[in-house]
Amino acid sequence: MILNKLDVNDFRNIQNLSLLPHPRLNLVSGNNGSGKSSILESIQCLSTGHSFRTRKARELINRNAQSFTLTALFTDPHTSREHRTGLLRQRDGSVELRLDFEEIKSIAEVTRLLPVKSLTPDSHKLIQEGPDERRQFIDWGVFHMEHAYLELWKQFKRSLSQRNQLLRDNGSLAELKTWDSLFIESSEALNRYRSAYVDKLSTALHVRMREINARFHVELDYRSGWSADHELADLLDRNLDYHRRMKTTTDGPHRAEMTLSSDGIAAKQLLSRGQQKVLVYLLHLAQLDLLDQNKSSQAIVLCDDLTSELDVEHATEIISQLLKLNGQIFVSGVNLDVLRDHDHSGFHMEHGRLKNVV
Repeated sequence: MILNKLDVNDFRNIQNLSLLPHPRLNLVSGNNGSGKSSILESIQCLSTGHSFRTRKARELINRNAQSFTLTALFTDPHTSREHRTGLLRQRDGSVELRLDFEEIKSIAEVTRLLPVKSLTPDSHKLIQEGPDERRQFIDWGVFHMEHAYLELWKQFKRSLSQRNQLLRDNGSLAELKTWDSLFIESSEALNRYRSAYVDKLSTALHVRMREINARFHVELDYRSGWSADHELADLLDRNLDYHRRMKTTTDGPHRAEMTLSSDGIAAKQLLSRGQQKVLVYLLHLAQLDLLDQNKSSQAIVLCDDLTSELDVEHATEIISQLLKLNGQIFVSGVNLDVLRDHDHSGFHMEHGRLKNVV
C-alpha cells in the first residue's frame, strides 16, 4: 500500500499535522523530542491500534487533549483502489474505527489492508529477549500471508483461556475434555502454518544475507511448543496432573519458539552487537520479501532512528537493501544526509510542528 495523505490530531506532542508523503522515500528529521518519531508511531497506530513504543492508548493522547484522531488516505498500487481509514481513541477507553466511510469493529480489517513493518532501536529484542518476541514476529508474517490464520488464532486463544480457567478452578475431566478437542485442532493447525512459514523465511533470509555478503552464518529452526516425540493429545493426558498443579497448560503453540543459531550456538551468544542488528534488519526484510512474493503486497516500512542503530558500513548496506523494496518507506533521524541523494520528500519537525518540507 501507498500512504497518500496522513492527518494527525492530538497524538503525542503533535496537535495538528497534515502530511502528503512521497510514494517511495520519506525522511523525517528533527531533534530529539521534536515529534519525528511520533509521525511514524501514528502510522503504526493506524494499522494496528498501537504504536511500536506502547500499547497504552492513554500514553499516545496529547496531554492537553481528551482524545487523538488519525485519518489516512492510501492506495493499492496494483489495483489503484483508494481506501480511507480513521481511528479515534478517547481517554475513557472508547474507540471509533472507520474504513471506507463504514464503522468497523476490528482493527484487523485495517491491519490486513495496510500492513506496516516497524524497524526501531528496540528491534534487537527479537534476538536478545525471550520467545514471545519471536512468536509475534512469526505471527505477523503468517497473518499477512494466510487469510484463515486470524480466526484460527482466535480459536486457539479462546480454547487455551477456557482450559486454563478450568485448571485454576479445579474443573472436572469432562469439562476439560470439552475444550481439549478445539485446543488440539487449532494448535496443530497453527503449528503447521508457523512451521511452513519459518522454512520459507529461512530461505528468504539466506538470500538477503548473500546479497550483502554477510560475514556470519545463521540457521532458523521452529519448535512447536510440545515434545516432538508425542502427539499433543497424548501429552495433554500424560501431563494433566502437572497442568493441574501449575494451574496452566504447559504444552502448546503458546510455548513455541523460533531459534536463531550460528554453528550450533545461539546467535545472541556468538554474534557481535553489530552483527545482531544487521541480522534483525535482514529478518524483517526477508519477511517483506515473502509478503511481496506470495501476496504481491508491500508493507509500509517505518525506520525509527535507523542511522543511530548501525555503524556507517552496516547502515549503508541496510539502506541499500531497503531502497530495493517496492514499498513506501519512512525514515526518522537527527541526521539523514546519507539518504538525501535519493528521490524523496523531507519533513523537518520542531516541537511537534511541521516546519518545512524539502
